[in-house]
Amino acid sequence: MYLADLTTTDVDKLDRRLPVVIPFAAIEQHGPHLPTGTDTFITEGLLRRLDARNPDNILWLPVQRFGSSSHHMPFSGSLTLTSRTFLDTARELVECFFAHGFTRFILLNGHGGNQALLNVAVQEARLGAGNVTADGARSDMKIIHATYWVLAAERFGEIRESAPGGMGHAGEMETSVMLALHPGLVRTDSLEPDGEEQRCRFDHKDMLEPGQVGQFRLWNEWSTKGVIGDPTVASAEKGELFIEAAVDSISELIEEFKAGRIG
Repeated sequence: MYLADLTTTDVDKLDRRLPVVIPFAAIEQHGPHLPTGTDTFITEGLLRRLDARNPDNILWLPVQRFGSSSHHMPFSGSLTLTSRTFLDTARELVECFFAHGFTRFILLNGHGGNQALLNVAVQEARLGAGNVTADGARSDMKIIHATYWVLAAERFGEIRESAPGGMGHAGEMETSVMLALHPGLVRTDSLEPDGEEQRCRFDHKDMLEPGQVGQFRLWNEWSTKGVIGDPTVASAEKGELFIEAAVDSISELIEEFKAGRIG
């Protein structure tokens, strides 16, 4: 169920154990061929497909469009929240529904720059405002964070055709999914590989092979036009496969969460 379509009376009738999915994405550059709303479009597209399968299984909120994107600011059109603003937004969205009596939350992520902060947001929400020790944790709140391509990494690896490094930012996967969801927004005449090659074995390679160390690099330090990867091998057909793989993985996570085997 999509919150924005419901009335307050509809929400009143819901079981408070129903998982509340709060999705996070971004508005930021995606090279010359994809729109700035790519992360938001994909995240919402996955949730709409998930909702179509079983509309009574979750309650999902509108996608939080603004994320942690300071690394993309060298490229025009990118928007970012500061870390503290992002964390406060995430925690306060959880607090709203916790105040309404809901106790199970999944922070679903569709943008790489949000990952570290969402792990902190889970901790802050679980401890509650003002609590800083483990004995202050809310035992009645269950909350997790998940990034869709991490959940579906094994299936994505089977679908991909690009070499390692080809599925980064605005690369094979995101371009394929956008061709499946919003083909009119993809500038197919501007597809070209971009991005610096992996510099050593500890370095980031792509979204399925992240780096083994923490580092912060502005996007123009390792990309000429804003892309990391190879969008030239993208297709709408593969986009559908990526979508189904992601929705399958999110659906499985929800069932494990509801069963109490995670979170």
